[in-house]
Amino acid sequence: MNAKVHPLVAALIIAATFAAVALWTWASGRAASLGGPAELTTGPQGHRFIQIQNYLVEHDAEGSYLRTHNLDDMGVELFLGGHAFFSDGDILLRRGPDPRSFLDNLRAYKRETNRNTIVPESSDSGLFRCDLKTRDCERFGEPGVDFKAAFSVYIDQRTDEVYVSDTTRHLLRKYSSDGVELAPPVDGFHFPNQLTLHDDELLVADTNNHEISVLEPGSPIFGERIGSRDVVPPPAESAGHTWPSHFTRVGDEWWVNNMMTGMDRGGVYVFDDDWRFLRRVELPNGADPISLMAVGETVWISDWNNDVVRRVSFAGDALTDLESTGLTDVLTRSAEERRRFSLMSYAGVIVVGLLFVGLLVQAFARSMNASPVRQDVGAEPIRSTGDEPLHLEPDEAAMKRINAALRIAMVLTVLAVVPLVMLMQTSENPELVGKLIGPIAGIFAIVAMVAWVNRGNWGTAIMLDGDRLTLRDHTGRESTCSIRQVRYDDTAIATRDTVVILGRPQNRVYTDGDVREQLMPRLVDASRIGALEMLKLQIELKHPQGLITVFALVGVAIYAFVYFAT
Repeated sequence: MNAKVHPLVAALIIAATFAAVALWTWASGRAASLGGPAELTTGPQGHRFIQIQNYLVEHDAEGSYLRTHNLDDMGVELFLGGHAFFSDGDILLRRGPDPRSFLDNLRAYKRETNRNTIVPESSDSGLFRCDLKTRDCERFGEPGVDFKAAFSVYIDQRTDEVYVSDTTRHLLRKYSSDGVELAPPVDGFHFPNQLTLHDDELLVADTNNHEISVLEPGSPIFGERIGSRDVVPPPAESAGHTWPSHFTRVGDEWWVNNMMTGMDRGGVYVFDDDWRFLRRVELPNGADPISLMAVGETVWISDWNNDVVRRVSFAGDALTDLESTGLTDVLTRSAEERRRFSLMSYAGVIVVGLLFVGLLVQAFARSMNASPVRQDVGAEPIRSTGDEPLHLEPDEAAMKRINAALRIAMVLTVLAVVPLVMLMQTSENPELVGKLIGPIAGIFAIVAMVAWVNRGNWGTAIMLDGDRLTLRDHTGRESTCSIRQVRYDDTAIATRDTVVILGRPQNRVYTDGDVREQLMPRLVDASRIGALEMLKLQIELKHPQGLITVFALVGVAIYAFVYFAT
């Protein structure tokens, strides 16, 4: 049984594979976006707020749970950047959808400067001042301000003046309580993050400059540099914790979260009032600290990846994790949703695996059902009794079917760019989506190379006259030799300087009946070689099928090196 794969079946298999890969990518990105506790802030009444996705979990000054605020009610479709409180309890935060494209995310991941405008794209997006009780919001500034990316904000509750780290543009900005810009933006930073006022000095975590910058906060001389603080001591340097992002005052000490290069899995380092290094706070393996906040005699540390708010003493000793009804409820719902998206992503992987296994089973079944020439052990080789000249050329119908399948595969591969672009626009995980570009480009390259190899089979021919064999290769060159000098296997035949591809028994380039019944019986005096030796011969003779194997192996090796190196 030598049934060929119908082009429509091949197209459906490729389409199903791309759909499964798209499902896996989208669902994995959604699951990854459902992180745990992030920003920790204090309101004007001393209340403690924990931000988890689109929720603010409110506690009293001692850390007892009060209520949970769903920011969806205030038009926050996806929480971006930081938030802070005015003296009357209003909150400043960003409303609207996520406007960042994949390229925006990729530029941020590569730490390139954001060139987009800070003007809101719609009347419902941008920074807003909102009342947590009534859910009423009013635009911050006229015509409005929208950073559309990561930013940190601090509000001086004595004056309600607003200080903003415009993180991806490497600037500091200052506004009045109603959004009027009080001073020109200040540059000279490299991805500034958390900022705070202390003793009439503005301190900023200047992340990619690996320091805490100290500036003048006053409007006439806003941003004038006073100095800087080195917060990467030798233990942090050796641990790879060199990117300060969050810090807080704890008694007479400064606690700083220095992150790793991927802005995750940081370490908390403690300094005295003069910024001399004292010690590192020991956290469990796998901890992913984000924000820090002193609460009573303890320090809260939000742990994004582990769905907890850790508590430690001022001495750095580990205490029990924060127990909060509101925190537990949000994290439970988040875990369920993350599990649902994870199952969807696993479903995509399973579909791809089933398709692959199905194709392997199909190929195995066909190879078992194929009927190549067989010889009993010890029996005389079957010899053709006909001495008439033999002239074979590729099966034109089979070649057309292969070309049709390759064209469909090429079109579907190109069409796969459409969902990939959509994922680029919507995914919150640029690293994950970026890793898909390589495999899709690889599939496109493989299909193109297979098409090139198949094109090389056109125009070939096999001619046999007595014991003289002549091969015409893909370039039109002919080579003649005696049967004893011929080398062959089930897939190809070769003289000293020419190779002609026969195709596999279940998918011949030449008509299978001609190969089995006319050609093979007259090759009993030729040398039958193994598959690896034939491949080596194709490479030596620079046949496209040998070259494509080299290109594929080199490509896979380069991709694997780049993938694991990055």
